[in-house]
Amino acid sequence: MMTEDTESGTETAAQTAVPDAEEGSMADTGERGDGGDVFTGAARGVSRRKQESRRKLMAAARKLFVERGYHDTRPQDISREAGVGHGTFYLHFEDKLDCFIAFADEAATELDEVLQVHLQGKGTLGEVVHEILLATVEYSAVNPGVLASALTDVSVLWKGDVGRKAPATRWAEGWTLVLDKLKEVGQVSADVDTRLAGYLIVGAIKQGGAYAQRDHIDLHVYIDRVTQLFVRALKTQ
Repeated sequence: MMTEDTESGTETAAQTAVPDAEEGSMADTGERGDGGDVFTGAARGVSRRKQESRRKLMAAARKLFVERGYHDTRPQDISREAGVGHGTFYLHFEDKLDCFIAFADEAATELDEVLQVHLQGKGTLGEVVHEILLATVEYSAVNPGVLASALTDVSVLWKGDVGRKAPATRWAEGWTLVLDKLKEVGQVSADVDTRLAGYLIVGAIKQGGAYAQRDHIDLHVYIDRVTQLFVRALKTQ
């Protein structure tokens, strides 16, 4: 991965590596661990501060990636928004792309949790499709712009192997697993390529959702129409 240029364009490795003093220092020896180990207590204090700085950076990255997009957000912008030193950014992330993927992973995990709740007790193709769409709409309403930003194709941003699956890939593979299970019980036609269908569905939801929002289509109407289309395309006749 490549490190994003700073405002000066000449950031040195030494500048990048220096964390906030309060995060990287072991000087705080007032806190003792179990058994009175002063160094263990200090290490725990540093660990808590590091977790807190990462939380702040993730919140800032989420806000800026949604508001500005990937290309118009710089590491120093994220650090400034989070209220931490710029060097602290590089304690947690290799570069901007690494930060973006962490943000996208977080969004994908949040959506997965919402989906699990909606899919409990749902067994027919129509029920499953409807609830996945409803969960997606509900998540997007609470987290406006997050999915649209997180579903950015990282292969467009970086041509190398980033070592992690993009959220769109995770979501498509999730659809594939769901469709495979429905195929086993005769809800999905045996001749459906579930992997291809998974990717097509993700693309359709992304574009269809943008269309519905732009044309002010009632979301429940949108969900019902898309559910009907998917069921007609996938269901055993």
